[in-house]
Amino acid sequence: MDTRDLDPDGPDQVADPDRANQATEEEGASTPRSVTRRQFVATVAIATGGAAVGACTSGSMGALGEDAGSADGATGDAGGADGGTGGIDAAVGDPDAGVGSPDGGPGVDASTPPANHIYVARGGTPVDNVRNAVALAGGIERYVNADDVVVLNPNGQWPKQGYTNTESMKALIDVILERPGGFTGEIIVTEHVQRDPAGTMLDQYCWNMAPGGNRTNNWPDMNYFELMADYHARGVPNVTANPLYDSSSSSGFRAVSGPADLAAGEQGWVRTTFTAPSNGRVCRLSHPILRSSHTDRLIDLKDGVWDGGYTGQRVRVIFLPTLNNHGHHLTEDYAGVTSAVKCHLGIVEFDGTTGYTMHRVGFEDGHPEAVGESVGHLITTILSPTFYLTCAEYTGHMGRTDNRAAHTRTVGLCADPVSLDYWMCKYVMLPADPMQTFMNPDGDNNTRRQLEGCHSRGVGTLVESEMVVDVMG
Repeated sequence: MDTRDLDPDGPDQVADPDRANQATEEEGASTPRSVTRRQFVATVAIATGGAAVGACTSGSMGALGEDAGSADGATGDAGGADGGTGGIDAAVGDPDAGVGSPDGGPGVDASTPPANHIYVARGGTPVDNVRNAVALAGGIERYVNADDVVVLNPNGQWPKQGYTNTESMKALIDVILERPGGFTGEIIVTEHVQRDPAGTMLDQYCWNMAPGGNRTNNWPDMNYFELMADYHARGVPNVTANPLYDSSSSSGFRAVSGPADLAAGEQGWVRTTFTAPSNGRVCRLSHPILRSSHTDRLIDLKDGVWDGGYTGQRVRVIFLPTLNNHGHHLTEDYAGVTSAVKCHLGIVEFDGTTGYTMHRVGFEDGHPEAVGESVGHLITTILSPTFYLTCAEYTGHMGRTDNRAAHTRTVGLCADPVSLDYWMCKYVMLPADPMQTFMNPDGDNNTRRQLEGCHSRGVGTLVESEMVVDVMG
């Protein structure tokens, strides 16, 4: 793994192995000191609480500071056809690759080296970390053109650190709105919390998350609907929210073959199936066609913007996963980690009569690799995500809703969810509690199997030496 440690205020940094295990009183955990050098290969111990838990044969992977909250609940301080989507690998690392023009031109999507380049910002505020990660990746103008429709899919089904940090999501929205060369497109936040409309609006889900305890280890200021209202009150109408529902629970959604089938006011799901090789189960897959509340046009996440026909306007899909233990402290459940690979359950419909939902296709019969295979098929043949931005302001190493989350202050950005989950598990999740070896993606566990399944469909890498990691902070 080629790792570059970058300092936003000076020359790039390299961790000093002799100081890697020195704990700082302020953070309560060991973090590497640095000496100046622009590019390096070094062996650095990964430590937490002064105890070494692993090593990286190349690069600076210092463990992140964490003060765990107490058991009584204290907060831890610790590219498709017809103008469709295009991925981050269309711009990074290849001098011949076309990119979105800073003056707002359309640019050219081109293929480049493998999309296993990871950009990590840590130690700052949620806003600083998001801005720094995007800057490391080359700036938002490389991935978003001036008139694109950007669809953001956060995690939203659980309170506390279980839903994507609202301030981190706001920071990415602001980066897009402030795009060099301007931004005249629109941003749609969408998520399927797997409930009917009445249930989705309860105060335990992202849209109307109640203040107080439900926002522990998250941004206390606003939930997702309040954030949208704030943009509108400040004269920014092109940032909107669009909750997703199964077609059986909402008259506003129905199964269709494409946008031409939808009547005025309707939204839809385009359904397909996939047979998971690992267990032979048929998975129900789908992608949504959203109706923009800003323009009333249809936003097909596979093929682009529709207005009586495909307009050629691109749709960029960006996922904003959390980083949590799907089980409980010291307990591995059927999924292991819930992060970038698993987050796709929030962008598909669960309705249907054929086969299994993406959740049941593998998790219920002990084949998490089948879920990974299904996700891999979804993102290589239907969706083409622009990038994944894992928002690990807090990491739920003890569970999605346990107050004792690690305050890891980290954001990771990558074109593929496999490489990103591998790195974030090994160097953010695992150091939070080294006893939870089932979070080590090099082990024999459900986290590894989930990632292996997705990788088997041609997504990312699980070979650390094939990863390139830029770290700031």
